[in-house]
Amino acid sequence: MNYQLAEAVIATFRKECPSGHYEALSKFNCRAWQGTYRWLDASGLALYLLDRLQVLGIQAAIPEPVLLRLQENAEDNQAKTKELFEEFIVINREFRQAGLRYANLKGFTLAPDAFREAGQRLQLDLDFLVDRSHVSRCQKTLEQQGYLLTGEGSNVKEFKAGDGRLPILKDLYKPKLQRCVEIHFDDVKEPDERARQDDRLVRAGVRRWEDLELPILADGDRFIALAHHLFKHLKSEWTRASWLLEYANFVNFNEENDALWAEVRRCASESEETKLAIGVATRVSQQIFSIRRMPDTLAWTIQQLPQTVSLWLDRYGKRVVFATFPGTKIYLLLHQAIARDGIMGSREAKRPFPLHRPARITVSSQNTSLLADLPKELEECRFFLFRLYFHLGQGCCYMIEATRWRREVAHLRKTGLHQGDLQIRSLDT
Repeated sequence: MNYQLAEAVIATFRKECPSGHYEALSKFNCRAWQGTYRWLDASGLALYLLDRLQVLGIQAAIPEPVLLRLQENAEDNQAKTKELFEEFIVINREFRQAGLRYANLKGFTLAPDAFREAGQRLQLDLDFLVDRSHVSRCQKTLEQQGYLLTGEGSNVKEFKAGDGRLPILKDLYKPKLQRCVEIHFDDVKEPDERARQDDRLVRAGVRRWEDLELPILADGDRFIALAHHLFKHLKSEWTRASWLLEYANFVNFNEENDALWAEVRRCASESEETKLAIGVATRVSQQIFSIRRMPDTLAWTIQQLPQTVSLWLDRYGKRVVFATFPGTKIYLLLHQAIARDGIMGSREAKRPFPLHRPARITVSSQNTSLLADLPKELEECRFFLFRLYFHLGQGCCYMIEATRWRREVAHLRKTGLHQGDLQIRSLDT
């Protein structure tokens, strides 16, 4: 991967300077671009880059084969988005008919705040927030549509339908044979049914698609969900640069929406985890991309960040975004920083080396022979070896970096560096 090229790609989104971006991008030949394709695709920036080049009028800055590839990707993604939207409508109709209490999450609901139109975005699945008391009924509804439960956690269930094989990288933007749905639900256990409802569902509004008015989160909840989603991935191996861009776009789009920021301030004041998620998401998005005018609410969440979390963002924020897929284990140091300050520590403990094999990535066919499922089992074996290589390589890198991190934390506490000093240094750079 050519890191200078990746930096130049990121820079095109930071400010309006067509001539400067043209000069920076035109320095890279086709070979440099080809070596950066993997990062560009995995980061989710490929489609956004093409649109940005068109807006700035500097398509000629990149080699013609690269431009043709981006244009082909965009055409494929338009067809893929069309199919995904049709599935989105079908599932919503079924949920409404089943009388579910739910709202649509992420994806299509983020336009136009985070991106202009859905076809610009690489979207891989559909997400829904479902009332916990309706989860069983939701699962039955999805199963009637051909979906199978393939994974679950305390607050999420994943379903897949269609072909059990994963698409190969060159078909990333093409319509998928495998369809994916995630349903999310809150851990609300009140005995009274009305008190048991997720507050986000109580506040939910509607948006019209085709002939349907479908439930979506209120503006403040959409933004907070965006922050929590980004924060969750920063605490894991892989973070797409496009998620940071969409977060910054959402802030810029709503920079004068005082009612939104007042609601965000209220929610952040009531939850330390929400305040931390917003502060981290805002800080790292500002570091990598550009927030034109920082709302006072978001500046406040940055000021409230613990010292060690601010240090991690200064030290590793850019490194995480420019990492190649499947990412790094530097996120473990963020968990240590959070635990050190007593926020979400005990239930977020992570090990550098997992003690279990990875979850299945393919859907087992029903009523088929072992021979028919052999290609999927071979794919599972390849994925196991891929993950083993990652854990061994990145695990060793983490052990080395952890020593440096302990020294930096010790120095921070010894010198008594103030949070404000860290924040100013980061925003200035």
